[in-house]
Amino acid sequence: MIALARHIEGRPVLLVALLCLTQTCAMAGFATYWSALPVLQPAWELTNTQAGWISGILFGGFCLAVPFLVSVTDHRDARGIVLIGCGLTALGLVGMAVAADGFWSAMAWRAVAGAGLAGTYMPGLKILTDRLAPGHLPRAVAFYTSSFSVGSGTSFALSGMILGMVDWQWTFALVALGPVIGGLAIWFLVRPRQPDQGAQPRRHAFDLRPVLRAPQTMAYVLAYAGHTAELFAMRSWLVPFLVVSMGFSGMTGEIDAAFVAMAVSFIAVASSITGAELAIRFGRVRLISVVMVISALTACATGFSITLPFWLVVSLCLVYAATIQADSSAITAGAIAMAPEGHRGATMAVHSVIGFSGALFGPMMAGAVLDVSGGQTSVLAWGLTYSLIGSFGLIGLACLLLLGRHARG
Repeated sequence: MIALARHIEGRPVLLVALLCLTQTCAMAGFATYWSALPVLQPAWELTNTQAGWISGILFGGFCLAVPFLVSVTDHRDARGIVLIGCGLTALGLVGMAVAADGFWSAMAWRAVAGAGLAGTYMPGLKILTDRLAPGHLPRAVAFYTSSFSVGSGTSFALSGMILGMVDWQWTFALVALGPVIGGLAIWFLVRPRQPDQGAQPRRHAFDLRPVLRAPQTMAYVLAYAGHTAELFAMRSWLVPFLVVSMGFSGMTGEIDAAFVAMAVSFIAVASSITGAELAIRFGRVRLISVVMVISALTACATGFSITLPFWLVVSLCLVYAATIQADSSAITAGAIAMAPEGHRGATMAVHSVIGFSGALFGPMMAGAVLDVSGGQTSVLAWGLTYSLIGSFGLIGLACLLLLGRHARG
């Protein structure tokens, strides 16, 4: 195994592929709650706002854990942090299987799983940045961030398939095997390596001030907050949206909706990689600006389309997924490129805490709009909800342009 790990580290393509694979395994249960929501919401008597809170609290746990689990990677090997993250993710999924029976218990175990995500996603990227030459980083970041969508899509497909055979408790228990497999792959196939401290004076591991004081870095961080609010609000409510659309079209079957959600996630992979290449050619800010405006317009069209033929609704969802994800790797690559020297891990921590705070509140705000504007059977309610979701990206774009202009000034 040591020889194999050394062989992988010496070949950037193999290392990127391994980290993408382990992240996909770690995310096996990422979308299980969303896939099971049409079953869990009536069983637990949840309002749309409560269902949105349970969805978003995953990223609440993520944001609470990120400052500790990611910023320390400037001083410690990120490999060990990823192993901790895989363990927390598995624990949160098993807790959902055996102990969740309503709003508060589900909130607690989803938060644990979110802390696990904090220990796998950005620390996994830090494994790459510590081991790859700078010339390999832009495309490596694009492929790795795209593995998030691969993991999400795989989770939708796997959860939907398992839900078709067993109950939701066994579904959560079985997908918990994914992060265990991912952790074992990291343990055996990634060699330990201490990070480069840089030439800057040594600071405390949790000192985030150099990042917070860097306006060009924070411009991308705030843009990411708008992006994640839009992305995860859309994904949180995608399966219920498709199930309601099926009803309007005279179709049935929540599991089919989960597989459509899988396709929506997978199309985002190609979109993210393509967006990264276009950003290299035309510039990050230009690419992000165009994508976020188109994404907002597509969101409005998608929400109000719910009564149209189902194939057309699915087509709009796929287009929306492609636009919403096209700027993801460009934003993350921009934050890393603008990181203060010696503070790349701290930059990833701030990027994650502030960025994923959008994912914490976005699903809940969408659920609240759905509640107050007529509920899931209302066409107007879905139209307003998706219009709100699309506006999150525009807020992120405004932050990017205004703060970036201030930094240049």
